[in-house]
Amino acid sequence: MSVSYYQLAVSGNIRVLDNLAHLLDKALEYAVANKIEERALLDARLFPDMFPLIRQIRMVSDMSRFAPAWLTGKEAPKFEDTETRFAELKTRIANSTAYLQTFKESDFADSADREVRLPWNPAKAYRGEVFLLQHSIPNIYFHLTTAYDLLRHNGVPIGKADYLGPID
Repeated sequence: MSVSYYQLAVSGNIRVLDNLAHLLDKALEYAVANKIEERALLDARLFPDMFPLIRQIRMVSDMSRFAPAWLTGKEAPKFEDTETRFAELKTRIANSTAYLQTFKESDFADSADREVRLPWNPAKAYRGEVFLLQHSIPNIYFHLTTAYDLLRHNGVPIGKADYLGPID
């Protein structure tokens, strides 16, 4: 069985976003039950030079949208980064998922060889295959894992099954 770019960049990212939304549900439930301000969790960091939880969530959302857009030559919606609550972050995740659902398998016909230039380093061009497999997917999972670790470190009762989500 071969896996398509659509499966990796769209279906895979929808799964990641669904799992992230589940983690946020558990975090909010924990915060309410323990009378913890949402912002205390959202501002949590593993180390002072690392991004806080809120930025980790935004990064997963952003890369999940931008990666398939860049692989297909489309324009991804940009969000303003104004969220301050779990509910607003869940809306961001839902909007990211809705955008991903606009893609079709055929949109990725030439993605392997498409030139991708990242906005923060436009001088460097990546082949689509290299971008997806060596940059996009690892980055999405890095930020998802860091969000999971921040929640777990702060006492949210989550485990590997919450991170992985349902398996078909």
